[in-house]
Amino acid sequence: MRKAWVVAAGFFLICVLVVVAVSQGWLASSAPLAILPTRVPGTPDPSQAIKLQVVYSSEKEAWLKQSVNTWLATNPTVDGKPIQVELISRGSQEIVIQLQDGRLRPTAISPASTLQITQINAMQIDGKTNLATDAQPLLISPLVLAAYEGSPAANLLKSQDPQLWQALHDGVLLPQRNQKILFAQTSPTTSNSGFQAWILMAYAYHNKASGLTAGDINDPKFVEWLQGYAKNVELFAESTGSMMLKMVQVGPSSYGAAVVYESIALEYLPKAQGRFGKLILVYPPQNLYSDHPLAILDASWSSDDQREAAGLLREFLLAKPQQTTAVQQGFRPVDPDITIDAADSPFVKYQSSGVQMSIPNLAAEPDAATIKAVLDLWNSLATSVKR
Repeated sequence: MRKAWVVAAGFFLICVLVVVAVSQGWLASSAPLAILPTRVPGTPDPSQAIKLQVVYSSEKEAWLKQSVNTWLATNPTVDGKPIQVELISRGSQEIVIQLQDGRLRPTAISPASTLQITQINAMQIDGKTNLATDAQPLLISPLVLAAYEGSPAANLLKSQDPQLWQALHDGVLLPQRNQKILFAQTSPTTSNSGFQAWILMAYAYHNKASGLTAGDINDPKFVEWLQGYAKNVELFAESTGSMMLKMVQVGPSSYGAAVVYESIALEYLPKAQGRFGKLILVYPPQNLYSDHPLAILDASWSSDDQREAAGLLREFLLAKPQQTTAVQQGFRPVDPDITIDAADSPFVKYQSSGVQMSIPNLAAEPDAATIKAVLDLWNSLATSVKR
């Protein structure tokens, strides 16, 4: 009798479990009857994933990839839908060009500088202007001139010297190779560092710190001055990182100095030390920041969910853990509460190479018309320069 009672109770319990399973949708499967659910209720469905495409400038690649992987490990969602991220690397000026001609259709972009955001907002893209007004800086990196200690470049250039750009101009024109500045920079139409360098050269030539105009760029005397410089530069590279790598690989007999981002210079200082000697950093008397804005585009090809996902990613990148990590990779944080003077900071470690803790003089960023004039000038000179 007791055995029959146990069997009946067991049968009743199985029936209850089956009813619960049906009511909860646990049996929605082509497999044989299963008591356990095929998917834990509330788990995001991969087939409903939000695909977020972000195009970024390559100099922050290591930091960005590490940060995005950390974020994805937290399983972020929008309205219960998981987020997938596709990262695409491009030169900063390439982002502008390829967005305009339709080769890029991302939800968000992060070029090196607000200069590219200014260009994009002045263009007609997707039938409208001001496509990238929702932009916030992520990181800061000023320009520096990296030069091999003891080279003519290091001897002729002096940090914060008001005549630095004139000294560079004159140094690349010297006829004797063992005396001249063997200089490298990037192409202004592909890379932000070369573009910023030409803006700073124009400011210096016209003795200005703000108010640079298209007329200043097109001034025949400035055009002639810049053309003389451009024809004697050793290399116009496509990207800052590849140029700095080449400089460290081949040494000062080919490239004694280059204009690069501070973050790139800090990355390569120890690598150069073990090959061709010490690199020193020279800061222009007026500088421009690369502030690495992340802009969420107001474009028809992105959904509200994609834009919301981009906003969540941006919040994560601006949080203290990611900003602190950026310092270790040679970037200055946009968060003012995070310092760069910790003992293990590269800004402290490499002060003997000329690293400056603060950048006192910043030039004003020019307007879209002036930016276009700089690019047009480069295009008119490009056929006569070394690549």
